[in-house]
Amino acid sequence: MALFGFGKKKPAVGLPQLCYDIAYFVLPHYALDEPAKIVELCTRSPEAAGPWFYVMACTMQKIEPVKADAMKLRWHRGDLDDEREYFVLEYPVPPPVDLGRADVVLAPHFSAMIRPKSGAETDYYILGGPDGRRDHAADDHAATAELQPRPRPRPAAGVVHRPVAEVAGAGSRCLSHTAIRRHD
Repeated sequence: MALFGFGKKKPAVGLPQLCYDIAYFVLPHYALDEPAKIVELCTRSPEAAGPWFYVMACTMQKIEPVKADAMKLRWHRGDLDDEREYFVLEYPVPPPVDLGRADVVLAPHFSAMIRPKSGAETDYYILGGPDGRRDHAADDHAATAELQPRPRPRPAAGVVHRPVAEVAGAGSRCLSHTAIRRHD
């Protein structure tokens, strides 16, 4: 028997929790305060950029990274138009969620940094759905979005969480989505 918790094995931290940690705790800092780091990683070494953020989440959780899991995170980048570029981190599709369990993690599907090419302030979005699919219709969203329990992330200092519909307009094809913006 372990005295005062010493010798107890730390519970395993699954990939959905690590993806959640990346989306809500690691990437907001970089997207809003150090976007040049994301640009540099995705430009110079796109295959290593996803695993780099995965290792940061593992470090936060004080667990050993799993190389096969790290390689499942992929960055995509490109131009939205003549004035803006995007950097999107694609997470592995999470397993289906059993809302009857107490330890549910609603893992994200994508995190996106939208950045003016002029270098002005960036926007950061987290997109996902609660059942492991990526193809929810907009009318499904209207009918069920308010029924889905979602954990409320604690915002980092100076960050405001708002639904994407407030920022980008209605018609999102995802059930769970958050726009994170710095507030003054």
